[in-house]
Amino acid sequence: MIGKLFQNLLKRKVTGGRKRKIRGFTLIELLISILIAGLIVTALLDLVIDLLQTDRREYARTETQREMQLATDFIVNDVREAVYIYSNEELNDDRPNQPGRLRNYLPDFGNGVEPVLAFWKTDPFPYREDQQLPNCGPRPQADPVPADWARCNSLRVRRRTFTLVVYLLAQNTRDDSARGWKGVSRIMRYELRQYNAGTGTTAEINTQNQGYAEPLANNVTFASWPYNSNGQNMQSSRPAYDRNDPNSRPPVLVDFVDFATMSRRTDNHQDGLTPPADPRLQCPTGYSAIPPQGNPSNFDNPSFAACVSSGTTARSSTAAAAAAGSSTNQDAIIFLRGNPTGKAGVKVAPLIAIRTQAVARGVVDKTPTDQ
Repeated sequence: MIGKLFQNLLKRKVTGGRKRKIRGFTLIELLISILIAGLIVTALLDLVIDLLQTDRREYARTETQREMQLATDFIVNDVREAVYIYSNEELNDDRPNQPGRLRNYLPDFGNGVEPVLAFWKTDPFPYREDQQLPNCGPRPQADPVPADWARCNSLRVRRRTFTLVVYLLAQNTRDDSARGWKGVSRIMRYELRQYNAGTGTTAEINTQNQGYAEPLANNVTFASWPYNSNGQNMQSSRPAYDRNDPNSRPPVLVDFVDFATMSRRTDNHQDGLTPPADPRLQCPTGYSAIPPQGNPSNFDNPSFAACVSSGTTARSSTAAAAAAGSSTNQDAIIFLRGNPTGKAGVKVAPLIAIRTQAVARGVVDKTPTDQ
């Protein structure tokens, strides 16, 4: 009797134990487990997203700084070929004893576009390697020879023409964003050549480009361009420009350039971030700041600016003036700061400005010295 009772109790205990072993989680235990797992996954996702955003920001900063360096190198190589660089007084202010500032004789680029660096350089002629020089024919018997023949013969001898180059800082608008320019501003390169390259096999010299007046001809100097010494404007009309015409717009050198006074604005390019302080952003004594910000020798966090050497020795603009004094080559210190905001959807503070210096190597209108 006692043995059977013990066997029944043992059987019930074993059976009850098995039931407890195969029993699942309760609803409360399941909810708690899901909550804990969700918190862990959320924390991991936040960490991954933060790492991805950090990587995108660093990539945008690195890529933008690399683009600014390439653009600076391009500008420096261009300036090295200059024969005359305009100061801020000549470019933006009324030139002494001259009728107005140079920008009045450039195309009207509209609001939000500022000329920063303007200079004359020489271009090989013909402009295309597959073109031939024009045939001027035999020398006319008339004395003096006709102006057209003299110009043609001069081109065959010199094989060079003067080209006016202007680097512009353009604030990007919503229309520009629709065209693919997503940064705060961009740099454009405008050039005014004497002739069009054309499509023929022989260089075309019958018609000059609109707004062109040849410097160092007809008593026109670099400093007085487009006026001659008699106060006559040799520019037939202002160069044409149509903002809505893709063929008229100057080519863009680089996008994602900061805009010193506009990058803290309130439209779709708002970044709300202040550029880093940089003690290098100042012009040495004797240099002209373009554009002038703060006092004449210091910049207020410029995004694209230049310091152009000034002084009478570097400003000789005729052979007679050069012979009277020691005409030296000018140089320019260039500042360029990028702003990655808008690149890959990131919001990043403006970068440290790149500072470099270029010495113009042009020999036109320069006097050799023994020193």
